[in-house]
Amino acid sequence: MPKRPLTVSYLFFFLLLSDDTWRIAAGFFCAVFLGPMVTEGRNLSQGGEAMVWLMIMAIGWSVSGWPAKKITAALQRGVKRLSK
Repeated sequence: MPKRPLTVSYLFFFLLLSDDTWRIAAGFFCAVFLGPMVTEGRNLSQGGEAMVWLMIMAIGWSVSGWPAKKITAALQRGVKRLSK
């Protein structure tokens, strides 16, 4: 199989159609929305807050496996349908 040239559109679609991109985004959004609620009023140090935020990101990443596969499959079907 010949190697594909590395272009901006190739990178865009690779990232858009990757399960990991959606899982990372879900983990990030979970941390952004849940992080302040969890750490508020607990008198945590900066290191403690960072650890809680990282734990929320990891939990969001791991929980979003099934939805990420469904999102990616739907996007792949849509791109294939449009390319015909």
